Amino acid sequence: MSDIFEEDILHLSRHYSGLLARHGDSPQAVQWADAATQENRMCILTEVGDLREAKVLDFGCGTGHLLSFLRENIGFHGEYVGYDISKEMVATCRQKFSGVRFEALDVLTQGIPEDFDYVLINGVFNNLLSDNWGFMTALLSRLFPHVRRGMVFNALSSYVDYKSPGLFYVNPERVFRYCKEMLSPCVTLRHDYQIKLGIVPFEFTVYVYSCGIAPKKSIN
Repeated sequence: MSDIFEEDILHLSRHYSGLLARHGDSPQAVQWADAATQENRMCILTEVGDLREAKVLDFGCGTGHLLSFLRENIGFHGEYVGYDISKEMVATCRQKFSGVRFEALDVLTQGIPEDFDYVLINGVFNNLLSDNWGFMTALLSRLFPHVRRGMVFNALSSYVDYKSPGLFYVNPERVFRYCKEMLSPCVTLRHDYQIKLGIVPFEFTVYVYSCGIAPKKSIN
């Protein structure tokens, strides 16, 4: 596992560090069009459960926009931890938020040293890589054993009328099946929301819950 995605992870780290250098601490630094669409996504993510007093991992935390959203919109006063592969992103977060833990961590090579009530993953699977399906499933399978209650992530849907070069679009049924058969039998797929009004929904969100029942691992 240590070498399979080494080049992809290095590419992503350089890509997002470069966006931060060009755009500063903004939605564009984490590859979102604007603050409104970024917040729309965070609204959907935070519906995974009652996060107010939970221990939360923001996986791919960027510059910590989710922490600000949690504090301002749901009265969050739990324990927040942010992981990111960009050291520059992590340095920015540490300057912004006193007393909050941010780590520059590649979980596929370094592992995960702790458990969380909820893991939130926003936009991590959107960029085109050498093996997107392998990268997505490797991360999900590595993260979910460290989840006590639920994990939520989004991805770009293959059910779109336009595909942007350089981005990864995936069949939502395939993702649902993987989560259902390999992670947990307690899975919700949401493909009902619009990030931009008047535009066909171009992404989906999956909630995966730890419900104490082992899934049947029969997927190809």
